Amino acid sequence: MNKNTPIKRTNPYSRIVRRRKEKGELSMIEAAAVMAGAALLALIVYQGRGYVMDRIHAHQFKSEAQLFRSGIQDATSADIDFSGESLTTLAQNHAFDSAGSRINVASGTLTGIFGGSVSAAPGTVSSANDAMVLTYPVPATVCTLAAGAIAGAYTMVKVNNTTVSGPSTTFNGTTVGQACASAGATASIAMYATHGN
Repeated sequence: MNKNTPIKRTNPYSRIVRRRKEKGELSMIEAAAVMAGAALLALIVYQGRGYVMDRIHAHQFKSEAQLFRSGIQDATSADIDFSGESLTTLAQNHAFDSAGSRINVASGTLTGIFGGSVSAAPGTVSSANDAMVLTYPVPATVCTLAAGAIAGAYTMVKVNNTTVSGPSTTFNGTTVGQACASAGATASIAMYATHGN
């Protein structure tokens, strides 16, 4: 070794840092940054949970309402009109099987996804008893988010007694928003199922 060659001294801490980097471990500063990022992500999810849950509930309601329409049509396919139908007869004829334990066939009661009582009775779109009216209570936000899909599935739809879609009523988002909010936190959606829809 030459006298003029400097002796290379290594810092013992740099060896530790190098070993950690090789093992994939994080430094304290890196770990703090990861924790801060996770906390920020958790805060964003927490703040947006209402938004996400409203959309999940709207999807669940739309799906159930469409299954009920199909069930009503299947259960009443031999009927000329709906004058002899009720929630009990529809339940006994399996129109609401998708509701599972929320339907009581013996008593003819049906509980909606959001806990309210769902009713079914004959109604009129064009002529007496030409429709089965399914009235379903939902949160006002779910009403607004789901009304368009419901209007596409049923012949006529009323929200809190305001017709928002039907043979002589064109669907309008502004009308729906006002109707859904008109009774406070819960809206009553009346869905008219006919043999033709």
